[in-house]
Amino acid sequence: MAKDQFSFDVVSEVDLQEVRNAVDQAQREISTRFDFKNTGTA
Repeated sequence: MAKDQFSFDVVSEVDLQEVRNAVDQAQREISTRFDFKNTGTA
């Protein structure tokens, strides 16, 4: 009964340019953080 009343579709789309921007920003953040200096993370 509930199956007949409720229906929705889930669509997930990835914007690769936004993913690239997020990764680049994270790399810049890591490279400037004092606690990550000389740890080989960046």
